[in-house]
Amino acid sequence: MSKRKELSYKWVIIGGGVIISLYFVMRLLLLGGVETSIVASFGPEKGGLVIAGIVAFVSYFVGGILIGIFSPGETVKEPALATFMAILPNAMHTIIWHLQYSYPLGGALVGLATTFVVGILMAVAGAWIGEKVQGRTVEKLREEGELPPPKPSSDSN
Repeated sequence: MSKRKELSYKWVIIGGGVIISLYFVMRLLLLGGVETSIVASFGPEKGGLVIAGIVAFVSYFVGGILIGIFSPGETVKEPALATFMAILPNAMHTIIWHLQYSYPLGGALVGLATTFVVGILMAVAGAWIGEKVQGRTVEKLREEGELPPPKPSSDSN
């Protein structure tokens, strides 16, 4: 029986930073002419959804792939929590904005719930692909018992 891998908070924080950074990079890349042409092609409502889909795909899915490739060991929980961490400030801002201007929260809450579910699923799917790209590392082989554990260091200070 394999022992359970502990959650790496370091990779949750790094993953959250990666996802937030990718979000802002995509928003900057879509500014101006690109965003305007997408909205003109699809109309205001559908164009907004297309833009949101592009930004979400790159932020969450590609972010999950990057986390899966670069983080050591098996990584599934970390991208999910990183996504939650990345979405939370936007969710809080949206709710505060709706309350401040007395807009109904119903549609916003459905949108936020959808964002949480889709974002987490995309990040986990991306991390799974990233794990496959990363391949079998020494740490993974040690976790599976195929390699002996590292020898304790003999640092005596």
